[in-house]
Amino acid sequence: MQENIPESYLPDNGPQLVHALPELHYPEEINVAEQLVDRHVEEGRGDNVAIRFEDREITYTELQERVNRLGNAFLDQGVEPGDRVVVRFTNRPEAVISCLAAQKVGAVALPSMKLLRAKELVHIINNAEASTVVVYDDLLEEINKALPDLDTVENVIVVQRNGVEHEHADYDELTETASDELDAYATERDDLALMLYTSGTTGQPKGATHTHRQVLSTADAYARYCLNATEDDVFGGNPPLPFAYGYGDLVTFPLRFGATSSLVENASPGDLLEAVENHGITILCSIPTAYNQMLSKHPDGPEEYDTSSLRMAMSAGEPLTHSTFNNFKDSYGVEIYDGIGTTEMLHIFVSHREGQEIDPGATGYPVPGYECKVIDPDTGEELPRGEAGMLAVRGPTGISYWNRPEKQDEALVDGWSLPGDIYVHREDGRLEYKSREDDLIISSGYNIPGPEVEAVLEEREEVSEVAVIGAPDEERGQVVKAYVVVAEGAEPGDELTETLQNHVKNTLAPYKYPRRVEYVDELPRTETGKIQRVKLRERAREQYEQ
Repeated sequence: MQENIPESYLPDNGPQLVHALPELHYPEEINVAEQLVDRHVEEGRGDNVAIRFEDREITYTELQERVNRLGNAFLDQGVEPGDRVVVRFTNRPEAVISCLAAQKVGAVALPSMKLLRAKELVHIINNAEASTVVVYDDLLEEINKALPDLDTVENVIVVQRNGVEHEHADYDELTETASDELDAYATERDDLALMLYTSGTTGQPKGATHTHRQVLSTADAYARYCLNATEDDVFGGNPPLPFAYGYGDLVTFPLRFGATSSLVENASPGDLLEAVENHGITILCSIPTAYNQMLSKHPDGPEEYDTSSLRMAMSAGEPLTHSTFNNFKDSYGVEIYDGIGTTEMLHIFVSHREGQEIDPGATGYPVPGYECKVIDPDTGEELPRGEAGMLAVRGPTGISYWNRPEKQDEALVDGWSLPGDIYVHREDGRLEYKSREDDLIISSGYNIPGPEVEAVLEEREEVSEVAVIGAPDEERGQVVKAYVVVAEGAEPGDELTETLQNHVKNTLAPYKYPRRVEYVDELPRTETGKIQRVKLRERAREQYEQ
């Protein structure tokens, strides 16, 4: 057990972990930072480019030196093995360096979303009992507001890049005077390396804990077998690094294979296309909303930008619709590999593999190293193929909450992790997504997956974005309600509502059509781009009560 981690904060009833692949049989003593950086330098890949940011390149040798300097600065500041180190940045090299330096000295990296406010930061930092905060000066204001209420923080280290004045320790001064040589702390494979907090789409954020071997296993299972990643790849995209999806795509995966990470700060769809051209991105990682924006806001993107380096794209965070898959493939000539992963499971555990025929109607197969089954949520019994039920997962990662025993009990059945998704296990072995457990609409006894209705509404050119929820109804219990952002040139009103309703009736079982349609300027989203349907449900409930 690492020092400075209260034993009571880690669950007694953790998930049953399975290490079915030979690559996942790690030695008892292993340090993730050493594996992602030092190993490449030792094996002759020190000149490989590890990070591209703007017009700069950082080789693995340079990255090792920067990680070592900051690691030594942490030790000088009193950071000890097991300490939680908050890392608060946009997608910048210093964020990667800070996480790796914390892990190298045996501490636990805790990346923080950039849009969090002081109140949210107080909850997360106090809950994690973090000792140190490393923060980009552009994001310092909320940390300063939170400081009077932070119980355990002893050090604040500021990366000053925008001239923001501060009275804290200075990142550059600390690292300039520190040694560039550092031996990795002798962490064990089941010591904590990473903590990520859920986005709070269903309530108060929860801390999900991940060990050194769990971080490595996401690369050695998914990235190795589904993406066929090599050192020639350049991973790029716009998921924030504190998003489990982004941490894997932009830190773990490229650095595991001696490949390159393309970092773009606050990336718009146009910025992503520029990065594909300028950084030579081969694997583009994003979410369905961003792919749709690339298509709608840059219809001439394939002509305006050189995207010939792309060999594939990845998608997660929200269901990928047929239309997005087909339109992107038609425009850019590459397929989008959809996947499901969660903060708690760390990365994708269901996906197609490169070279397999993709069925856009399904998420795919269990990632090598994982097992999946669909169970009855009441009995826990596995359901026959073709029946919708709760997805249960077992593999090298699993749900393990920090100091939340009541949530831990709800998250497992017989050691299998329950990510909270409704799926169908099809006869062909593929898993087909239906909805989040809390997005299932029950109307007059019918079970209606909200995302299924959304996908059909998205087919209409009048619809830019849409979210579907169950709205309270006295007669039916719930009715299907669609919140629609109309596309440019479309006119919201009764005529469009009737068109949308008829389109759903003609495509799906008629009882699934949205009986209510409300037009909005935008949909509420988390920082990772996920639609906050909980806010829409609250809005519908308030309207009903009024």
